[in-house]
Amino acid sequence: MICLGEYTAAATALTAIAGWMTPESVRTYVSINADPWDNNVQFNFEEPMGSLGIEFDVHKHARLFAEHLSSPMQCNDHPGINHAGIKFLAPIGDVTLYSGLSVNNSDTDSNDRFDGPLASIGVEYGNDLKIYAEHLASVKEFEDGRTSFGFKVFFK
Repeated sequence: MICLGEYTAAATALTAIAGWMTPESVRTYVSINADPWDNNVQFNFEEPMGSLGIEFDVHKHARLFAEHLSSPMQCNDHPGINHAGIKFLAPIGDVTLYSGLSVNNSDTDSNDRFDGPLASIGVEYGNDLKIYAEHLASVKEFEDGRTSFGFKVFFK
């Protein structure tokens, strides 16, 4: 069963509109990703997960971002996980390695067990369609996070 409600439809439409209306340097995206091991303890979502996001590269080595994560496979994940922060980029040809720090509000988010700020490490390849792998977790318990693989479609 797929649970894509009115909030998801509206947020996806707004993400696309924001991407088309903002300057070229501000990019919005939707993504789908999965953790093939599904063995983390910080998330309580059914696989796969989706995300909506916005990012702005302030420098070739720094990206500001905000992202919403949730699962289209479950109906009780509102409002999902919402976090914002900075990613430090290391472009190597067509591939970009990154690490990041972000904050979320666990009191208002659902289906997570985060404690404190979040950290991420990842790799991405592509431009308007990116293939990526990322590990996202609480800084305090980084090894217990979620390692996922997926793709992002950009609206720029």
